[in-house]
Amino acid sequence: MTFTRIGQTGQTLAAGSQPVGGTRLGGTELEIRPQGSSEIAGWLASKAPVDMDKAAVSRARSHGVDLAVKFEGRYPTGANGEYLPSHQVATACAIEGTDEQRKAALADVVKFMTPAPVRSIEEWIAELSVITAGRGKEGFDAELLLNAYSARLSEFPADVVRHALLKHSWKWFPTWAELEAVCKAKTGPRKHMIAALSQPAPDTEPTRRPPTQEERDRIAALIAEQFPNVPQSWRDRAAEEATKGDCMTDEPKRVGEQA
Repeated sequence: MTFTRIGQTGQTLAAGSQPVGGTRLGGTELEIRPQGSSEIAGWLASKAPVDMDKAAVSRARSHGVDLAVKFEGRYPTGANGEYLPSHQVATACAIEGTDEQRKAALADVVKFMTPAPVRSIEEWIAELSVITAGRGKEGFDAELLLNAYSARLSEFPADVVRHALLKHSWKWFPTWAELEAVCKAKTGPRKHMIAALSQPAPDTEPTRRPPTQEERDRIAALIAEQFPNVPQSWRDRAAEEATKGDCMTDEPKRVGEQA
């Protein structure tokens, strides 16, 4: 398979580019403050997706937001009933944080979705074509394939695309369906993080408390108004029952709202 690069746009940073500064997560030095989109893409491409997921969680935590992605196991079988390799997929993301904190965290976490420049993706596809058994496409057909793949891969984060093309184990040059499945699985955690961060913080539970004397008097007056013909002792017992314990609630407030 022979590829000719198309779409000569974008700037690629070397995979070994030095980070501006970083934080250590799980024994890996992770820079979480790249500046421009080209720099972000180059930085992402030099990292593993699992490390970038950890960095995104860490970045959200720096804004006061806790994220916890939930994973579930998948145990697929082939067309003949054979067992295929099992894997985990992200299915949800628990979150704690105020609306203001979520907004600030979201602005940072979306940067972890930055795609690689088309030129870089084309180079990775060309490299993949060399190290896998291919379909022998040449000339115009190869350019069409390169164009179709690079355009679709531009919808995924740079680290995910490079992993799917060059780190995932392929014997044969993958179909788009195969590549897409890997990219979607690797992007899943960040997709769920962003979905969670995009949701408003829930209302807090209303505070329950005993009624004030003014509230007790008002309830007693309402009972007397509604049941003027019953004995006073009955009305007193009804008012006492209605105001027993922590029966009053205050207006619920948004998470982080000042009292």
